Parts: sequence; C-alpha cells; structure tokens
Amino acid sequence: MRTAIVNPLSLIELPEDYAYDGTPAEAEKMIQSQRLELEGLIQGLEPPSIRADVHPIIRISNNVARETAQIAAIEQADLILVGWHRPAFSTNRLGGRVGQILTTVNTDVAVFIDRGEERLENLLVPYSANIHDDLALMLALRLLVNKDTCNLQILRVITAKENKKELSYEVQTMMEQLPSTVCDRININTTEAIEPIQAVVEASAAADLTIAGTSRAWGIERQTLGRYTDELAIQCRSSLLITRRYSQVTAHLSSVLAEIQPEVIL
Repeated sequence: MRTAIVNPLSLIELPEDYAYDGTPAEAEKMIQSQRLELEGLIQGLEPPSIRADVHPIIRISNNVARETAQIAAIEQADLILVGWHRPAFSTNRLGGRVGQILTTVNTDVAVFIDRGEERLENLLVPYSANIHDDLALMLALRLLVNKDTCNLQILRVITAKENKKELSYEVQTMMEQLPSTVCDRININTTEAIEPIQAVVEASAAADLTIAGTSRAWGIERQTLGRYTDELAIQCRSSLLITRRYSQVTAHLSSVLAEIQPEVIL
C-alpha cells in the first residue's frame, strides 16, 4: 500500500530589482529561515508518526504558478491544496497565483478558505453530480474514514424542473466498500430550492467545513472561479474547500479503502 506523502511547498518570490546572481547568500538565508519555520510546524503535528511523511520543498521562484505546476508533475502529486487568505474574493474572478494554478496545473486542485473553525466534526458536500463534486465527496469521505467523530451531510439541491441527482457510479462503488461504522455517519438529503447556492449557504451554518466542487450548478465555473463563487466564499458560514478535478483516474480513497478493507482489490 502506498503511503501518503505531503510536500509543503514554499516558493519565495524575490523583488524584481533583486540581483539573485549577485547575492546568492541572501537568497539562501531566506530559504533556510523558511525551512526552519516549516520544520517547526512539522514537529508540532500529531500523531508524531505522520511527521516522517511530510517533506517540505522550498525554492526561489519568479513564477509561482509555473513552478508549482512543474513541481507537481515531478513529484507526481495527486492533489494540490492552496490556501486563500483574503476574507472574500472581490467582485472580479479569482485571479493571481491561485487562479493561475487552477488553470495551469495538470492535477486535482483544492482551494481552502479558512473561517477559523478548529473543529472538524460536521462536513457538508453540496452534490450536483459532476467530476468536481465527486472529488469534493472523495475528500470528505477520506476525512470521515480518518476521524471517527466526523459526520457528513451530502446535500442534493434541485429546482422544480430537475430530477433527483444520483451519486456517480464511481462514488457509489466506493461508498459500497465502506464499513458500516463509516456509512452510519453519512446522511444524504435532497431539497428543492429556486436558488441552489442559497440553500448551500443555509446548510453551511451547521457545518464546520463545506466542500464544494467547481460546478455551474452552484454557479461555480470550471477552472476560473467567477461571480457566484465569490458569493459562496463571502456568504458560506463555515470554512470552505473548493475542488477542481483534473483527472478521473486519480482515486483519492484507494489507499484508505485498502487499509480498512485489505481484502478488497482496487
């Protein structure tokens, strides 16, 4: 079974007038300072056994998005997790480094918006049956398996003209392999609403983390995250993880399922 590896990536951008070739010692000081900070954070991770699987990567770069894409390819990353630090996205489409990463990397991406909630007990996944929602659901199930106090609500919002949205075959197959101790903590709810995104916002009030795929059903456009995603980022009452799936081949639950059900061949 493949052990999960985490690579905290820190890319240091130098000012345009900084002569890297002329003063490499200063750049090296920046790298060492960042390395010490990351290693301090890693030493605080619990349980201690996971620390050996966390390997920071620190580099000088003048193009964060391009360097991230290249490193992800070299390291064969299955998922890139990007933090978003502003309280809201503004009225323009999500741009800058995060937007560039979303549109250039050839792997799955998740953008995290932290609301300062330290608990991780109640998860919400709005589901509209597309590959980005499948990624959201797989990440939620992984959290559910790894923490036995977590509960998951899968929310399917339909309009009056729509039919009930079923789980994809891929997700349904994976869920059937989960033990009852995990399935008992999953609730699937269907609700009818004129404005689906408002139904998601209301449901997020009872969640610690909402995980939403980049789906037009929620007003979220593929790759670039537009006006309605801004609305979700602003109004969501829990921390928010927005997922964009690149490959349908990557199975984020395979290693977990192999561990809890060794007899299952994936």
